[in-house]
Amino acid sequence: MASVSPSNSAARRIGIIAGSGSLPLALATTLRSRGETPFLLLVEGEAEVSQYADFPHEVIRITKVGRFLKALARESCTHITLAGPVKRPDLKNLLPDMEGMKLLGRITGAARKGDDGLMRAITSYVKEKGFTVVGVHELASDLLVPLGCLGKIAPTERDNTDITAGVRIVKAVGALDIGQAAIIRDGYVLAVEAAEGTDKLLKRSREFAWDEPAGVLVKLSKPGQELKADMPTIGPDTVTLAAEANLRGIAAEAGFTLVLDLKETLRRANEAGLFVVGLDSQSMGE
Repeated sequence: MASVSPSNSAARRIGIIAGSGSLPLALATTLRSRGETPFLLLVEGEAEVSQYADFPHEVIRITKVGRFLKALARESCTHITLAGPVKRPDLKNLLPDMEGMKLLGRITGAARKGDDGLMRAITSYVKEKGFTVVGVHELASDLLVPLGCLGKIAPTERDNTDITAGVRIVKAVGALDIGQAAIIRDGYVLAVEAAEGTDKLLKRSREFAWDEPAGVLVKLSKPGQELKADMPTIGPDTVTLAAEANLRGIAAEAGFTLVLDLKETLRRANEAGLFVVGLDSQSMGE
């Protein structure tokens, strides 16, 4: 997968539009470790502001498009990335500024096409304003799930059968822009991710848990997904919730899924007896 070379970092400054979760902080920390100084626009009501005290940042409402464009220009940002989920805004209660009004017509129509349509409209608009839009995966390839069995536990033949079935299911629901994950047990679909996200999917599946561990969480990118704005993500909390649902393991698409704190993710998986594997989904589930 293509990436933005660190060798070009002297000629750029990264602006991170930060939503919820730990991904924005992980990305900012990675960039700083390379000698870069990212600027973060913290989406009001989404980003945990106290986490970013050590980074230059500003808190902005997602609808104040003009304000965040001015902030990015003021901070000499050349490249923009979106990191962390942001709830789809309630279009009835928006109070946009002038730039937000210009964008509103686009996102109103795009939102009807699902999350991918919405993200494409936003990234296209930012590009038109002269910024280069890049994906988290292009800035920090070390945050991507590697290929193969990642921990001490390996999937069994039964698990691999569930993984293959899960890939087919997730590709099908992803093509409809429904979700990026499903839980499969003995070939049966226990739950499919929708707008609630993977954490709530796992919490919801706890009521279906067997006495013995069984079932697999399969997580893939959607076909044709706008990866610059939205990528599937797993991390330590995913493992904890999968263990609470008494699953056997997690299978995520290698190279197209972000993993937060791989070391801690695998520590928890090994401790809980769960496998974590990175899939070459292109060779499966056809």
